[in-house]
Amino acid sequence: RYGARGVEAVCGVFRRGVAPRLQNLSFAFMPIGDAGAAAVAAAVATGAALPPRLAVTMVLCDVGDEGARSIAAALSLAGPGCRFQLMFNRIGVAGKSAVLAALEARQGWAAFSHMFNLIQMRYAPGSAMLTRAMGRGGRISSESGRLLAS
Repeated sequence: RYGARGVEAVCGVFRRGVAPRLQNLSFAFMPIGDAGAAAVAAAVATGAALPPRLAVTMVLCDVGDEGARSIAAALSLAGPGCRFQLMFNRIGVAGKSAVLAALEARQGWAAFSHMFNLIQMRYAPGSAMLTRAMGRGGRISSESGRLLAS
């Protein structure tokens, strides 16, 4: 597991041209938060140091609007095939709008499939708490038809 500081350390090596054939960079289920998302965005923004078709997975990482805006700003500098999976985070309307606007500016239109990569958990009333618990290593278990975060 990496926190935001670990993500900064991992992403820092890309500036030196490490892993030129990397295809998938996954931080899934790690509590990297907005600071970790900003570190990933900074690495992706280097563009030439990363492979052109990199897939970055940040599922259940406790990323919010600030992290999504960092990623949106980096998309214009990323390689042409760079893609993100940001499902099941705390990203609100402002963050989703920023990412979709960046994708539209980059590709000329907002692909319907991009919306699926911004799907967020909605378990009323505690969806933010459940997302945060999952991002911090919690497990979902079903018991007697009830959803529990442990």
